[in-house]
Amino acid sequence: MEGCKLTKDIIYVTSNERATNYKWEKTVDKLNPNVQIVSIDDIQEMGVDIFDGKLPVLDTILVKHPFVPNKYIPIDRAEDAITKTKLNCLGIIVRLLGAKEYETKFMTEETGTCSIGAGGEIKYMFSGAQSNVSINESDSMTGKYYRHETFKGEFTEDTYKQAVVEAKRYGLYDDEDIIYLLKNRDPQFVNQIISQCVKFELTKELNNQLDIAFSLKVSNIFNLSANYNQIISKRKKIIIETKILFE
Repeated sequence: MEGCKLTKDIIYVTSNERATNYKWEKTVDKLNPNVQIVSIDDIQEMGVDIFDGKLPVLDTILVKHPFVPNKYIPIDRAEDAITKTKLNCLGIIVRLLGAKEYETKFMTEETGTCSIGAGGEIKYMFSGAQSNVSINESDSMTGKYYRHETFKGEFTEDTYKQAVVEAKRYGLYDDEDIIYLLKNRDPQFVNQIISQCVKFELTKELNNQLDIAFSLKVSNIFNLSANYNQIISKRKKIIIETKILFE
């Protein structure tokens, strides 16, 4: 077993033999240090917390959840899970800050792809402003990427303190938008924010993980599926819009 705990950003689940022998491959140095290779038997014994509750099978790529400690997501579900989790965390925080209405929606935009050059180097091809990029915006009637919630709007010094605790628990206390919102709802200030509409990108969290996972393709040690090759080669921009009403 490579370490007794899962600590890296990307986990690749392979056979017991490959989990041991991959270290002697000539291209092993091309694997990103944040990729951890784990055997199928070991990961089943470790009781790892997988996002959908299912045990991973051979040749599964898992992504460390950026907002939920000690949880991993199958990479083919990472975009949806990471985005929705951040929106859920934000919803909890704004409720504690006394919000009466909370509306969210997001869309994804494919911005480019990664490929391997003739010399083995990584090549990034980004879509220009006039390129035919694919944009998938949800139908608000499906409820899949759109949410509108109302609350009583109760707000006290204790709920404010709890909002700060929740922001830290979900790793959002260093998020500039969250910090701004917390500061402007601080009970010690008279002129508090009463509404907010923000459009921002949730790009770094996902694309950083994809960059790390792409080294699995560069090293060419493991036989990745066509679906995985496609997922780790694409780079996306996730655009989130939130509307919050406090009064």
